[in-house]
Amino acid sequence: MAVSKRLRYEVLRRDNHTCRYCGASAPDVPLRVDHVTPVALGGTDTPDNLVTSCEPCNSGKSSATVDSALVENVADDALRWAAAMQQAADNLLEQEKPKLEYRAAFLKEWNRWGYGEGDDRKAIELPGDWKPSVERFRVAGLPAWVWGEIIDTAMGNDKVLDDNKFKYCCGIAWNKVSGLQESARRIVGTGRPRADLDMRQAVLGAAFAVWHCGLMDGEDAPTPQQVDEFHESLAGLTEGDLTEPERVVQAAQHATYFGMTNFAEARRHMDYDAVSRAWISAWPTTWVPGDEEWGGKFVGGPRDEQRKWVMEQIDKLLDAEIYVHRLVRAASHAGSHKSARIYHGLSDSELEVTGVSGWQSKAAELWRVTYTASGMVEPTEEETARFFKGLRSVVSLGEFYLADIYQAASAAGCYQDPDLVPCLTQHLSVFEAAALPVRDEG
Repeated sequence: MAVSKRLRYEVLRRDNHTCRYCGASAPDVPLRVDHVTPVALGGTDTPDNLVTSCEPCNSGKSSATVDSALVENVADDALRWAAAMQQAADNLLEQEKPKLEYRAAFLKEWNRWGYGEGDDRKAIELPGDWKPSVERFRVAGLPAWVWGEIIDTAMGNDKVLDDNKFKYCCGIAWNKVSGLQESARRIVGTGRPRADLDMRQAVLGAAFAVWHCGLMDGEDAPTPQQVDEFHESLAGLTEGDLTEPERVVQAAQHATYFGMTNFAEARRHMDYDAVSRAWISAWPTTWVPGDEEWGGKFVGGPRDEQRKWVMEQIDKLLDAEIYVHRLVRAASHAGSHKSARIYHGLSDSELEVTGVSGWQSKAAELWRVTYTASGMVEPTEEETARFFKGLRSVVSLGEFYLADIYQAASAAGCYQDPDLVPCLTQHLSVFEAAALPVRDEG
């Protein structure tokens, strides 16, 4: 087996980058890692058989052995290094012990619930990110013994699906943390400013712990520069951000998934992902089996141009700092109605940033639903384009009640007619259609 780069480095460092045969050191001579007892004579790749050797000594040594004193000296160094490594490992284990004990206490309570008996008993599956999630509560000061009550409450609620049990537990746990912090403030008699400071420190501390622990569980630990960057980005949180501590921690956790070191970028990425997933997942699709036993695919999803336009709207709405939960609801509504227009629940002033018109979107939605219901087929792209062309022409015809426009759109859909104008009854004005923005859905 070849000597690894890590072992080669440790041997060079152990020998102070000095040839053990002649005493020469870098950069005066090129250095190599040499076998004391050559491999050809049965030597191993263990540290006690490896020394630093300059290139001239290494080249002239061939398969000759060195004296026993050097071998013994190298072995002593290797033993000291091994002892130091063991001490470092013991120190790391001691530091990790509280986290491991806390995690074990949670698992013990969680595994009390499940299905089946005896060897067939199975616990409810935990999500893949449960470890850093539980760790944030340890850092926030939630005692391990409280998990028994929390998990019993969550498991006993039949309205909560198994897939959501852990999230439900986290919600209860956050309430417990808030209650403990409030009790602590009353005990020490802190004033409001100090309480706010404590809350800020608790939330930021939990967010950093989740981020740091999440990256430590991966292959590469964060560098000091990355730690400083994440700390600095956390410091930019406003008091308004801290009114939703769970979102702060979720964004920190999201950052670990994608190896991000800027909190603001991670939160934006998380919000964008939540809104876009709400739209995609709500869009009705049909599963079409394939030729193979497990083959098949979902069909009927949104078109590429619809996806592109929706993503543009999401970007603009998030830039306008519209509350993300409202955007998720609007996106879910659009997806469930096979629409690329995100508007439901948003005001006209909010929609100005995207050019989407709320009243036109609703009219199009009514037309498509009645069109599909009357003939059990979806309108074509050409018919949809003709409908929006007719809708734009409403602007030039005069002023109408919104109810009349909606009624005309529904009627045109029932007739499977893309032109709603013949179904429209003119009335006295209650709004000026010409003042409302119009944009084709595509």
